[in-house]
Amino acid sequence: MAPAHDSAVNVRRRFAGGRAAGALPTVLVLLAVVAVLYLVRDAAYRATTAGAVALPSVFGGLFEVVGQGGIVVLALVFALLAWRSRARGLEYVTVAVTAAVTSVGAYVLSEVVKGMLREQRPCRALAVHTVTACPAPNDWSWPSNHAVIAAALATAVVALSPVWWRLAVPLALAVGVARVLVGAHYWHDVVAGLALGVLVVWFGTWALAPVAHRLLERSVAAGPPGWRRLVGQDEQTEDAAERDSEVSD
Repeated sequence: MAPAHDSAVNVRRRFAGGRAAGALPTVLVLLAVVAVLYLVRDAAYRATTAGAVALPSVFGGLFEVVGQGGIVVLALVFALLAWRSRARGLEYVTVAVTAAVTSVGAYVLSEVVKGMLREQRPCRALAVHTVTACPAPNDWSWPSNHAVIAAALATAVVALSPVWWRLAVPLALAVGVARVLVGAHYWHDVVAGLALGVLVVWFGTWALAPVAHRLLERSVAAGPPGWRRLVGQDEQTEDAAERDSEVSD
């Protein structure tokens, strides 16, 4: 018989074995891009906002929709995949739970970092004309919360079902680009936010998955039927009980 901890280790192997296993190289590339963009941040921002303002006004509304709606779409896709994970087994439920928790953690961390660094918004520091109104003076710039949330959700989606990267990754990038086009962020704000979202969710989920799996196993074994149904384990628990009964007979 396999050791009791094998199932908890397997959830990490399954999670780390998907197409998104290149998360670390992705983060390193993004951090290198952040460093380069920081050196040219003012010039890159001015060029971007000038180009966005020169476009017909309808594009300004489109940029806002993408910046806000992209996150909503990613959240809905993740919610759908998380719900469907109930039918795939407790290991998938574990990944869904830990990815959701670390996504929230990524947002909280970004808020803490913004409050500590207090980088002024470029639309205020450079006094340029932008597509949308500049955020309030105490609404800090680095990193971009929208980019953090979009990258966190995209990483959570890919962790649950790698095939969805075709939607999740471009959409997260589009959210970040839209935030620069409307004038709310420097480019390095957005790229740093993307890196932070990927880093926290991917490695946070990898680290927490075994512990979360053990806790879920215990809660399913000792919890009420309603809880077992919620995590999709009601039928599996009943089948196991029937097999135990047959063996004892």
